[in-house]
Amino acid sequence: MTYRILAVLSAAVFVLAGCESAAQGTESQPQPPSVEVVAAASAQVQPQKTYTTRIEAPENVELRPRLSGVVDEVHFVEGQKVSKGDILFQLDDRHLTARVEQLNAELARAEAALYQAKAEAARAGRLLRSNAISEEQAELRDSARQQAEAEVSSLNAQLKEAELQLSYATIRSPIDGVISRANITAGNTVTANQSRLTTIASNQDRYAYFDMDEGTWYRFFRARDRALGSPVRIQLTGEQDFPHVGEIDFVDNAIDTNTGTLRLRAVLADSGEALVPGAFARVKIAVAATEQKIMVPDRAIATDLDSRFVLTVNEQGETNYTPITVGERFGSFRVVEQGIAEGDVVVANGTAKVGPGMTIAPVMLSEAPSDVAFTLEEHAPEVQQTAGVKF
Repeated sequence: MTYRILAVLSAAVFVLAGCESAAQGTESQPQPPSVEVVAAASAQVQPQKTYTTRIEAPENVELRPRLSGVVDEVHFVEGQKVSKGDILFQLDDRHLTARVEQLNAELARAEAALYQAKAEAARAGRLLRSNAISEEQAELRDSARQQAEAEVSSLNAQLKEAELQLSYATIRSPIDGVISRANITAGNTVTANQSRLTTIASNQDRYAYFDMDEGTWYRFFRARDRALGSPVRIQLTGEQDFPHVGEIDFVDNAIDTNTGTLRLRAVLADSGEALVPGAFARVKIAVAATEQKIMVPDRAIATDLDSRFVLTVNEQGETNYTPITVGERFGSFRVVEQGIAEGDVVVANGTAKVGPGMTIAPVMLSEAPSDVAFTLEEHAPEVQQTAGVKF
């Protein structure tokens, strides 16, 4: 009986020892680490470049007087819209008016003298044909007629000059636009071609000049005709989006050898009063057509010497070294030109915590390139966004 009890106890001990050994063996096996992964996705993208600029008015006039004098009146309200031909300043023109009147009187006297000289010359011609006057006397009368005609011509020229000077005393707007403040007010003396009376900026179209590096120019455009008409969008200081629409209407004829850039100009038609000349702005221009591309988060891409790669994950959770060819970056995503296909699963954070040849427990993220990819329809006034894109 005693031996039987001991045998049972010994068997129980062996069984318990075996269970403990099995439990310890199970606990010693490591679990695969949890790693965030993301699926490569396809999206429509369009490379764009952003440049800085200052808004300009197509016409910007610094108004200066053409003659010296005293400002008699100012005929505009500072900051108002003016039209071409509107009177802006009036100079004291009394001496000019007197000069015009004097020349008119002298011209009237000269025309009377010319009338008499013509009559005497005609009479001399008739008398000469009947030998009632000498040829010398006839020539003298014809010479007097010619001198009278020259006098009338001279006075006419002087009168035109005087009238022109008189017109300069009334200073008019040369363009349609918005006028600035009056730098010189009534009672002050101005100097011809020197005194700066005010400035006028046209209030219709707006220009935005910017400089494109020659590498971008030759990569995406190369020819002027390919750039002309390209749509652009403008963002002013304090604006979140690029709400102002325009297009390229000018490409310079030479690359600046000092900066290696080519100057382009965007014109924004009917921009209203939002685009004030001199305002700082950013210009966004599409440099290539819209294409369907494979994209992954930029942080998923690692560098191996001079090449790029991602860690792809198969169905068994094994990571593999996969070399890729990368393209443009769009926000936090990067285009992958070669190496992976749509739907391939890649490690979201590159080689930060995991390397090739490991087994992981994938944690799929919901990131998608549609959050950052965008398209700009050619020659269209509005931007087509794939998912509420904000520029």
